[in-house]
Amino acid sequence: MHESEVVEFCHVCGGREFKHVPVLWPALVSAWGLSEDESRYIDIQQGTQCVTCGSNVRSIALARAIMRLGDSDGPLTHFVSAPGQASLRALEINEAGSLHSILRRLPGHTLASYPECDMTSLPFPDGAFDIVIHSDTLEHVADPLKGLKECRRVLDDRGGLVFTVPVVVGRLSRSRTTLPASYHGCEGSEDPGMLVHTEFGADVWALVISAGFLSCELVPFRFPAGLGIVARST
Repeated sequence: MHESEVVEFCHVCGGREFKHVPVLWPALVSAWGLSEDESRYIDIQQGTQCVTCGSNVRSIALARAIMRLGDSDGPLTHFVSAPGQASLRALEINEAGSLHSILRRLPGHTLASYPECDMTSLPFPDGAFDIVIHSDTLEHVADPLKGLKECRRVLDDRGGLVFTVPVVVGRLSRSRTTLPASYHGCEGSEDPGMLVHTEFGADVWALVISAGFLSCELVPFRFPAGLGIVARST
């Protein structure tokens, strides 16, 4: 089969049918200074879903990145039930959207709820996990570098971190410290846990390396809408 003829599928469940429901609102687009093209692909990232399992493009990219780290063809529903995963020690920081109900099937699964659990001071010993997973959480952490360093600390030396953040690929990351408050979630939300501290751009990989990881790989799904990030310790 020619590359252009490959049928796209959901890396969460294997489904092949998708639908789109718009999710961005004008105030958020304005606060982030998004262009028409940026608004379009970020809306796809959050609003285009697999009809079968309901996973959006962000979650599908994350699932694909988990498969990449695990050297598996997936989908994720098959991966978690494979005999070889019985001993996998997995830390999920915050519920990773539609993936949470699947990830918790892993015998060695641990959930650290956010924001109750401080990502910059995780209550786990060094090297306690083989994989750490979080989805669209790091942008809400006041010190994202410290959060990533904590992820590295609790990982086994042979382990890896898999995560997503909203990435505006045509710009560099910026702090929102001196900018008006912006919240994710839904229009009108002022939930302190959803306050955005960092807008991530194409240099997100540099933060990962600065946190002590030896490599950073971007795993796309419907690029530039979906980007899963794989950070390896070795």
